[in-house]
Amino acid sequence: MEVSVDQEFSADLNDNTSTVYKNFISSFRDQVKEVYKNVQEFKDVKILSLRNGSIVVDYLVLVELPFSSQLESEYEKVKTVLKDEFQSVNQDGGSCQNDQTLCFKPGSIKVNNNTSTELTPTAICRRVAAKGYEDFYFPLDEGNRLRCVTKCTSGVEGAIDCHQRQGQCILEKSGPACRCFSTDTHWFSGPRCEVAVRWKALVGGLAGAAALGLLLAGLSVFFARSRRSSRGGGRSWDDDRKWFEVWDEDPVGTFSNVGFEDYSAVKDENFQVALGDIDTNMKVHIQRPEVVLTSL
Repeated sequence: MEVSVDQEFSADLNDNTSTVYKNFISSFRDQVKEVYKNVQEFKDVKILSLRNGSIVVDYLVLVELPFSSQLESEYEKVKTVLKDEFQSVNQDGGSCQNDQTLCFKPGSIKVNNNTSTELTPTAICRRVAAKGYEDFYFPLDEGNRLRCVTKCTSGVEGAIDCHQRQGQCILEKSGPACRCFSTDTHWFSGPRCEVAVRWKALVGGLAGAAALGLLLAGLSVFFARSRRSSRGGGRSWDDDRKWFEVWDEDPVGTFSNVGFEDYSAVKDENFQVALGDIDTNMKVHIQRPEVVLTSL
């Protein structure tokens, strides 16, 4: 709203930290509250600006209305009452009587419809929602009460079911989604936390996958060696096949050398070397070593 106060405008009124400005605002609020004391819906007044022209005051009147299906029409009625109350005071000069601090100019009261607020249930819910989440709130009309809800609100038709103890619906910036829980025995997953996996089975599956990965890596190295041998003329396929055959079949991932196994058996046996066929009187002639000089 807008009203003119019959008083000279001073430069101090441009400074909202000055004593003159603060005193004027306090007096204005007190007198407006007195004007609207009989309007049940009135709650407070908020000053927007002061400007020259006597003193022109732009302000907001804060009202509180109960929710109803006719909210917009009820709001328009309250606006009319607020304007009429102010005009009635101005017409009989009430604001300038009894040594009132401020005197309002008759006929200066105006309602600025450019700042009208949309009061549809959908618009209300979008305003009360946190920034970035407006698109996920919608109105739920319960007669004399309006609830702004989302798909995570329990009891709402179409609400997301996260299987209660297995997950919880959380409103994220991308929209409503289930956040799955985990317990000492189970891990829950899926869009609605509908998949329950035992921890033992999960750990076992991961261990099996790791073992399979190691086996495939070993086979890849083996076949890569085979290809290099066939191309470069190095070790033959038969050599690699023999090497592969010495793997021990019992403990997976280990191999043994047959020669080393035989050595342990031979070492444990008692045997003697027969020297009976050797002539111990035969002389052994060893040629004296000679030094040969060569020129470089």
